[in-house]
Formats: sequence, C-alpha cells, structure tokens
Amino acid sequence: MKKIKILYAVLLSIALLFTGCTKDWLDVNDDPNKTTVATPELTFPSGVMALAANVGGYYNLIGGFWSQYWSQSNSANQYKFLDQYQVQSGDFNTEWREMYAASLSDLNYTIVEAEKLGNNSYLLMATVMQVYGYQLMVDLYGDVPYFDALQGDADVQNFNPAFDDGQAVYDDLMARLDAALALVPTQLTEAQENADLIFGGDMDEWVKLGNTLKLKMYMRQMYVRPSLAQTGIEALYNSGAEFIAQDAAITSYINQEYKDNPLYASNVRKLNVGTNLRVSATLFRYLEGNSDPRIDHYVGSGTNPMPQGGFNIPTPQLDPTTVCVFAQSATDPVYFISEIESYLLQAEAIAAGWGTGDDKALYDAAITASFARYGEGASSFIAAGGAYEYPTAGTFEQKQEAIMMAKWVAFAGSQSIEMFFETNRTHYPTVSNVPSWAAGAYNDSYVGGQLTYSLEGLTGGDFPNRLIYPQDEVNLNTNFPGQTKVTDKIWWDTK
Repeated sequence: MKKIKILYAVLLSIALLFTGCTKDWLDVNDDPNKTTVATPELTFPSGVMALAANVGGYYNLIGGFWSQYWSQSNSANQYKFLDQYQVQSGDFNTEWREMYAASLSDLNYTIVEAEKLGNNSYLLMATVMQVYGYQLMVDLYGDVPYFDALQGDADVQNFNPAFDDGQAVYDDLMARLDAALALVPTQLTEAQENADLIFGGDMDEWVKLGNTLKLKMYMRQMYVRPSLAQTGIEALYNSGAEFIAQDAAITSYINQEYKDNPLYASNVRKLNVGTNLRVSATLFRYLEGNSDPRIDHYVGSGTNPMPQGGFNIPTPQLDPTTVCVFAQSATDPVYFISEIESYLLQAEAIAAGWGTGDDKALYDAAITASFARYGEGASSFIAAGGAYEYPTAGTFEQKQEAIMMAKWVAFAGSQSIEMFFETNRTHYPTVSNVPSWAAGAYNDSYVGGQLTYSLEGLTGGDFPNRLIYPQDEVNLNTNFPGQTKVTDKIWWDTK
C-alpha cells in the first residue's frame, strides 16, 4: 500500500509564533523568521504536536481497525493490510522515527533546558508528555530503546541504543513522574503559558494529568503485577491525589491544510476520498441494539454496517453506496487522556477495591460526558433498567465489563489506540462465537459489541496484540534484538 505521510507545517507555525523581531531587522545575514536558540517555549509545543500527529493519526487508524470501530470499504483497498492483520516491517517506519526524532527528542530537550533554567513547571509538563509517549511505545512494541535513547547529539553519541525491557521502562517512567510531581511549580510568563497547547499553563491541571497517567499505568499492570498495581493506586488515593476532570487534548485544529486533525488530513484530505473507513458491524450493531443516539454521530452516511474484514464481499451482495461511512471532521480533537477516560479509570480502581469513592457515580459521569460530547442526554441509559445501568451489586468482573464497554463506545474514532490496549489488558469486548456475515448475508445470530475475527484475517484466528518493529530499526540499529509477530502479547497482557 502506498502510504501518505503528513508534514505538519503547524510545527513551524508554532516556532514562528514565539519568535520575535529585533532592532537588527535590516541585517540580511540574520533570518528574522528563525531563532538561533531553541527554548522550552519552542520545543515543548513542537514535541506535543508531533506526539499528537501520531496519536491522532496512524496510531488512531490502527486502533480503529483493531478495536473494530471501522473496516475497509469493499469499493477501495487503502487499508486492507490493517483489516487482515498483515502488518509489514516497512509500514510504520515514519511513525517510529517521528516519535523518537521529533516528539520524544523535543520533549527531552525541553526537560534538559528546563532543568538548567530551574523551570519546574516546564520540567513537569515535558516529563508528563514524554512519559505518555514512552508508555505509548511500550504498549505498542513491548521492549523499546529507552535508557540509551535520544543520545544522537550527546557529547558521547549513541546511534545504536539497546532495547530495554518494557517493565523496566515502566518502572523508570513512574519514578520520573514521581520526581516531577514533587517539584514546586515555577511561575510562568504569559508567553510560556501560551506555549502550553493543552492547559494554558494551569499547573494544577498538569499535576492532575500526571496523577491520572500514573493511575492508568498502574491499572495496565493489574494482572501482571497486581500487588504493585494495588499498592501504587492505594498510595495515590492515600496521598489525596486528584485526577483530571477535563480533556487533556489538542482542540485547536481547523479546516485548513496542515492545520487539521491528522487522521482527517491523511485519510480524507490527502487521499481526496472520505469513504475508506466504514462503520464496523461490531460497533454499529451494539449501538443499534441499545438504541444509542451516538450512532448518528459516528455514522457520516449510509444505512448498513461493514462486516469486519469484509472488503472482498462482492458489491452485488453488499452495495458500498449503502454502507455507513465513519464520520470524520477536520476539527476533531486529538485526546491524550480524556475526561471520560479519567472517570472510567477511577471507577475501575474503586471497583477493584484499590481506590476510594463512588464507582457508579464516576461510571455515570463518564457516560454522561460521552453523550454530552454530541449534544445527547444519557439519563435514561444510566437509570435503573437502562441499557447502560451500572451493575452496582455485581462482581468485579461484571463491573469491569460494563466499564470497558462504556470506554469502548466512548473511544470510537477518538482514542482508538488506547482502546486497543485496554481490550488486550481486560479482554473486553469479548469475542463472538459467530461471524457478523455468513453465507453472503448479515448473520442474524451475531450480537453487536462482540469482536469478530476478520473475514480476511491472515493470522490463523489470532487477533493482533502489537506492532512489529520497523524495518529502519532492523537495518540501522546494531543492537536490534530480533523481530516480533503482530500476535505476540505485550508483557502486561496476562489476564
């Protein structure tokens, strides 16, 4: 497949935004549009936007297929390789490179400079976002370069960093978060606040985001290291930690080339077609069965869903003009951790007995926020007897399933890669015993909200669990440890 990559001119715009003129503007030997010194005010937003380009771009695309929010149209072929789990080592070279050479590198520079300047606020902000980025890479790949990474321009250069155990990376990331959260914030200037594209320099919110990220990383280890996860979460609650109640997101995208949502930019604007991504029968049948009004906001057009992996279904059997197109907008935000995610993480921790508070209230708040995002009301759905009533008297497993299904629906198209991780961790949604399409027609026995193996899957019935390492790393890093398979589990996936 010919891949289309995005060059985000918005990163240049950010740099220009914070570069001022001087009295030497007539000096033709100096470019007035370029700064000679990289400062945290420049490198922090650059690193954040590069991270958003991946989280909201191709990683969101992958998660959307593998969480079964969308499936490849049977009138095109752009993403067949994802729909049939046939990822090659050359498919995502650019994303790996952008994560390390752009996002993680810029955030690392910000951390180093913030330490030199004694700017604890920027140190915290950059640490939280770099921890988020590394956690994303560990969850995608398992072992990754970490302790020796980002040393290409160091005094002693290292272009062949060792790959570190994912669990060891998690442990160090947690320690770094703790250290950054313990710092006394520095008063920021107006320019420094404006360079924070997420919270506008509100350090209280950055502390809450750091706490929420820690909660997420502990929950991810629920089954592989339950004692550590429980102890860590209990310590969070005992310390009085607060968690975010607003979205940590980039919300400034506009309907203009190079300034729009990254997935919209690549999938719609660059391809000049907006119909590749069709609403999966897995999601459609679940929303339809629950009379969920969010279906009208996920469906851009069409009346029939696409069976997962149904791109080879003959058009006389399934007319592509009737198949639902997944709704996308140039102004869609990119979420790092959403308000909804925060509520559901807390609800699950409390349901497990590791946190304190009202898990039902948090669960209800998450669903209410998800409905409100589209101008819909959720009260009848979360009320007694409603389709999404919380099983207050149920077992932890029943509560976890309710929480994960709420998360699965809410994350559709927006936090798709995060849901892919959560499904691998909890094994919710469950897997159907029957396909959604059989004998040339929709299968009436299929129940929506249950994952189905792709009709064109090439992994012998096994679902994908990770990305394989990119070919550039295979070719260029002498410390490359060996290739993986897309069906290999990540270290924390032990339930």
